[in-house]
Amino acid sequence: MSRIKSLIHSIFVAPSKKYKKEAFDSDYFSKSKLSPDNKRASYYRGFFSPDNALDVGCGVGNLVWGFVNFGIAAEGIDISENAINRSSIEIRSLLKVGDIVNLDYPDNRFNLVNCSDTLEHIPEEVSQDIIRNLYRITNRWLVLNICLWTEKNARLDPTHINLHSKRWWTKKINQLGYTIIKTPDDFPSKRNAFIIKKGA
Repeated sequence: MSRIKSLIHSIFVAPSKKYKKEAFDSDYFSKSKLSPDNKRASYYRGFFSPDNALDVGCGVGNLVWGFVNFGIAAEGIDISENAINRSSIEIRSLLKVGDIVNLDYPDNRFNLVNCSDTLEHIPEEVSQDIIRNLYRITNRWLVLNICLWTEKNARLDPTHINLHSKRWWTKKINQLGYTIIKTPDDFPSKRNAFIIKKGA
């Protein structure tokens, strides 16, 4: 029954909601724990071997913190000033407030661009434009982790306004002409991950 409810929610309820930047306030991030995401950072270092990385939709910056711990020159950007202000003082200077719709980084700036749990919050009509811009600023790898309509928390977060299947997102990425490589079995959050290799 919950799967049916999730499908109905993704088709009829989520798209009717509006994107509101102010929704990502201090309450939204109040449960976010401050801890370096060393596990994912370590995996990414081994798999992608980046010298530098950008985490788009970085929240409180835990992945950036993990990257730094493994010697990767990392930066983060998030729409929420509340999230940035809540981040660890150790990496706060590496984070900035900005809008994913208007990223102004130079072409091919980063070896790795990561965007996790962000696109489901963004209006569907700008999804491809955002992916295109994320692809523009990486010179090697783009990783997208997107909450799918089948996930347990899809209906629980009222800011999830763009819920689709993995097939739907794959089609949108393929329409842009980008190459999605096979996700390794041990890849973090494998089920909702899309690994895009630039120039492949």
